[in-house]
Amino acid sequence: MATSKESDGLATLQTTITSITILIQASQRALQPSNDPHPEIEDSPNPLALLSDASKILKAQTTKLSLLVLNKPFTPSAISYVLDDLCRGCLIGLRSAFELSPSSRYTRLLHQYVQSSLSKTMTGLLNLVIAIPQNEYGIENVRQDVLASTGVLWAECDRMVRLASTGLVEVAKQKVEERHGLLKDAIEELEEWDPEDEEMDSDTDSTQISNQQPLASSFEDLSLSSTFALRKRILTILRTIRILYPALQKRRVSNFPNINKDSTPETLPTSSQIDSLDSLVSYTQQWTDVADEIAGSLYEGDERQVERRLSALCEAAESCVRKYKQDWNGKEDEFAVWADEWVARLEELRVG
Repeated sequence: MATSKESDGLATLQTTITSITILIQASQRALQPSNDPHPEIEDSPNPLALLSDASKILKAQTTKLSLLVLNKPFTPSAISYVLDDLCRGCLIGLRSAFELSPSSRYTRLLHQYVQSSLSKTMTGLLNLVIAIPQNEYGIENVRQDVLASTGVLWAECDRMVRLASTGLVEVAKQKVEERHGLLKDAIEELEEWDPEDEEMDSDTDSTQISNQQPLASSFEDLSLSSTFALRKRILTILRTIRILYPALQKRRVSNFPNINKDSTPETLPTSSQIDSLDSLVSYTQQWTDVADEIAGSLYEGDERQVERRLSALCEAAESCVRKYKQDWNGKEDEFAVWADEWVARLEELRVG
């Protein structure tokens, strides 16, 4: 039978769990995308430095909490103490870091990156808190849940500390490289696609329906020869656009004024530079999306749609290259000369 002290400890633990659960859920709501941006605060601390410090504390507290939960003797008062520390310290710090890094000053890319990681953090922490047992007899029942939640929290804490150290530029480079990989995948899929296989499948299906009907082609407006020619043209254009990814990454993304835990208000990029970087990253996403749409239209045999989307892709790529022909300080460099040559080559492909 539990002593009065043990009963009080369990009661306090339950109250603490309820309080921190409410706080975590409030933080989850605050992290939801909103059309009402947080107002900028003058002389605010560096949000990435705050994020890094709070993440380090959270990882340490999470480690301590999981050890207390999974090992005997089960000590409610010690667990409550750690949970109280979480409430008073790092949880508030994490939420403040998010609110102090609005898209208008830190780019939409960085803001969303922090938002995504903190959302996972809050989910992992909530799962850890609600897994805390009532006594030592429930430890084995929650062991896997506690370990899984702790693993998620460690990963996200490390991710935020790394973000604060390497900064925005590294996030942007990773995002561009990710889109570059998607475009390469689309190109490889097109290279492997054989229109003759589609034709044979269509012939077989048509024969099964009626031996006396004309053999139907799944490409209504395209002969096989024109389909092969169109695919070759698409691939040539996509390969040309693929070249942009490493070029933009090296000459523009890598040279962007970085934002990290050491940044000061004086060293932050200008509003124009912030908007430009977000726009550049959006271009790289747009190209992969349109490339997938072009492939889909080709598979369906819709030549007109292929041409429309191919034209839109080329226009978007040319617009991007012209927009970023100059560096972030408005000066032309060796990329500017390369950009002119690239645009001229793409123009040749569009008409040929």
